[in-house]
Amino acid sequence: MQIASRVRAKRKALGLTQKELAAVANITHQQISKIESDEGLPSVPVLLSLSRTLGVTADYLLTGRKVASLGIRGEIRAQSGLSPRAKRSLIQLIGELGGDV
Repeated sequence: MQIASRVRAKRKALGLTQKELAAVANITHQQISKIESDEGLPSVPVLLSLSRTLGVTADYLLTGRKVASLGIRGEIRAQSGLSPRAKRSLIQLIGELGGDV
């Protein structure tokens, strides 16, 4: 499945027309049409807007994977409530325990 078919499938699953999706995602109907007909790839800002509007990750639109695997290191780094020092300490501790880092 390509980006085109994933965007089209999610849009239809949500019951949106191309014009409705374009309006909600704040992009043009022509952009949606080109993406869905596989005539062009979305720019990064358009990809992010589409992913938010369609309720999926940009990774899903690009690869088809529903959940991006960050691994334990990525999960720790993604935690906004931890200081950089705490993140480094946790990653080091998990490494010493033989965890997946």
